Amino acid sequence: MADLLEALIQASEKAARIARSCCESSNAETLLVAEKCESEANTRFDKDFKTVADVLAQECAKAVIISQFPELNGHVRGEECPEIGGITIGLQGTIEGTAKLLGGALPQTTARRMAEAAHSDTFDNLPILPVDLPSINTSDIGIWIDPIDATAEFISGVRGNAKPGHGLPCVTVLIGAYLRSNGEPVIGVINQPFYNGTGRIIWGVHYGNFNLISEDIKDSQDKVVLMSGAEKPEVIEKFKAAGCMVKSVPGAGHKLMKVALGEASAYIVSQGTTFRWDTCAPHAIVLARGGNVLCYQKHVPIRYNDDDDLETKEYCNKHGIIAYINEAMLDEIKHILY
Repeated sequence: MADLLEALIQASEKAARIARSCCESSNAETLLVAEKCESEANTRFDKDFKTVADVLAQECAKAVIISQFPELNGHVRGEECPEIGGITIGLQGTIEGTAKLLGGALPQTTARRMAEAAHSDTFDNLPILPVDLPSINTSDIGIWIDPIDATAEFISGVRGNAKPGHGLPCVTVLIGAYLRSNGEPVIGVINQPFYNGTGRIIWGVHYGNFNLISEDIKDSQDKVVLMSGAEKPEVIEKFKAAGCMVKSVPGAGHKLMKVALGEASAYIVSQGTTFRWDTCAPHAIVLARGGNVLCYQKHVPIRYNDDDDLETKEYCNKHGIIAYINEAMLDEIKHILY
């Protein structure tokens, strides 16, 4: 398992480098931003967008994983369709080749920086992993990737017009591994490319009776419950009336990360606005720290072994989610809601 976890961490860092490469110029160079077509889009948004960085980060993360685990070819899935602006984005054989491809959609200096990030294969200063992780059968593994979660915050941050409390610090790279046999998440990696200016990586393992998380967890004494700004008012009011501190922060991955780290007690989504790629990685980490991510309506754990090649909407957690730090918090949530 250590080799697989290391590959996922390296893949997340490759995606993070591509995201950071978009911010390396003092000039406000144009990101190619494309509106997703109806079959790709999140229905919560009037318009849903992706950038060249999203697509390149995803394809490069896939390449890192498959190069080390060829048996996972066909079982590494991501949020984004690789086509954008009429160009199919992918890693070419050389920096020059990738830069030329990206140059069909981006200013050449931007394309060159992104290509250099995409071809950077030296991974220094990554987390040192324990040697006693359990073994795992990779022939039963599937992967979900969200290459740049909170794309709207990424775009506004790169352009320098993010609102206070928003923008680049809310961006995450999410890579989660699950068992194809039962859909249970087992490894999660969350990379925050812009944390404190340099980034950080959080990981967790939940496999059988083995649970391990990279961070020392100290749960907040405040009962913070995170919700989207688009949450139903009646749901928000129920938690406020119960004495919870209801907050809204950008990004599904960002919210779930806060639950995993104990900075929030729960994250509630009463309707289908998150997807498997949003929840798989953080779900594994939340499990490793003693919580879970359940379907809001049915109270059963979210599972990730959906069939391939379904329409995007079929990968939606359409009945909502409840992410929580421990069983006592789940009992309280049920009492508040029902």
